[in-house]
Amino acid sequence: MTVLPTVLAIGVGATIGASMRYYLTQFMNATFGPAFPYGTLSANILGSFLAGILVVVILEKAALHEAYRLMLLIGLTGSLTTMSTLSWESVEMISLGHYSQASLNILLNVFLSLSAAGLGVVFMRNLYPG
Repeated sequence: MTVLPTVLAIGVGATIGASMRYYLTQFMNATFGPAFPYGTLSANILGSFLAGILVVVILEKAALHEAYRLMLLIGLTGSLTTMSTLSWESVEMISLGHYSQASLNILLNVFLSLSAAGLGVVFMRNLYPG
């Protein structure tokens, strides 16, 4: 693929993923309040789960065009998940002296996101074995 179609494919996926993250964060803040970054946590968990599913579907089960692989794996899940926001929120908590809250935030994001990615892979491999 040339540069322009690659950029467009990633951009479309990124637009969808960033929009999903924004609205999911708004929903989580309205539901649970802004005291803890539940929006970032839920976006990272959901995005990691989707990435696990998509890795199996795209790389093992379906012969999708490269543009779709880029759009879904890099654009959508890369933009839905957010390491930069996790880092910023954690640094802000630390700077306010909320060390235990920052530690919990980091541990939950890493552990639950990795677990969600693994569950997505296991789910799809069991749903479509062979």
